[in-house]
Amino acid sequence: MLSGFPASAGTDPDMQIRAYLVAVEGLPAEAVWRAAKRFISGQVRDHNRAFAPSSASFAEECRQQQAAIEAERRPRLEAEPEVPRPKVPAYKMQLLRDAANGSHNAKRELARMFPDNPIIARAARDAQEAAK
Repeated sequence: MLSGFPASAGTDPDMQIRAYLVAVEGLPAEAVWRAAKRFISGQVRDHNRAFAPSSASFAEECRQQQAAIEAERRPRLEAEPEVPRPKVPAYKMQLLRDAANGSHNAKRELARMFPDNPIIARAARDAQEAAK
């Protein structure tokens, strides 16, 4: 990797390689390979492409690649198939629309259709009180 960065020619390659090895200790070879490939090909953002990366920058990219590898290998969850549900009849939707627009008749009709729904029952009572 060092030979791909001509401006780093003045550094001692053995010392630089040792620093890289210490920085990436414990990381899988695949992550190290991917990181080196990204630096050499110029794909690492905010990196001066004229110089070899510091050992800290290289290790950080290796850890990012390791996280990407782990994410790629995670089993994917299958989406639950959508269960078809019965459609609401158009006249009920019209009643709801009318009730929302203040129709007292629509509120009473909804209360008659859904006697167990406390919200609809309260709206119908409020409509009856307002009509008085």
